[in-house]
Amino acid sequence: MDEKDTIILQELQKNSRIASEDLGCMLEISAAEVESRIAALKDAGILRSCTAVVDYSVLGDDNVMVVLSLKVSPEKGLGYDGIAEKISRFPEVESIHLLTGTYDFQVTIHGKTMTEVSRFVAEQIASLDGVKETMTQIIMRTYKEQGVPMIRSGNRDRQLIGF
Repeated sequence: MDEKDTIILQELQKNSRIASEDLGCMLEISAAEVESRIAALKDAGILRSCTAVVDYSVLGDDNVMVVLSLKVSPEKGLGYDGIAEKISRFPEVESIHLLTGTYDFQVTIHGKTMTEVSRFVAEQIASLDGVKETMTQIIMRTYKEQGVPMIRSGNRDRQLIGF
């Protein structure tokens, strides 16, 4: 990986739809070379995904996101990796991180309703072998997601939260 690959990654993080031709102009290389470099970054496991950042509040959808903190007992022979792998398989799980401090994992969960998320946490996560304690926090508003500001200029209204 060289400086051009680093710039490609930075630009893709800003805009995953940037044209190879535009990246090529920026780096003074051909679009074909940009595509080759992107393929190599994918093959190496460095570039994992190019995704969209969606602001569900603009759509008016009643989506719920929570941060779930977990205390777990590491699995014999697998440590934390075995539990993390099980949790990662659920489509409701947006992200999972191993932490230092009071809790072992931080899990971000996305669902359509609070009832759906609550049921998921209680029935799927809390019931897993090795999960000792959960703490759920509701994400009330997102100001920045994956480096993208989520606040629209001129919109200073307080967000109404219903429970």
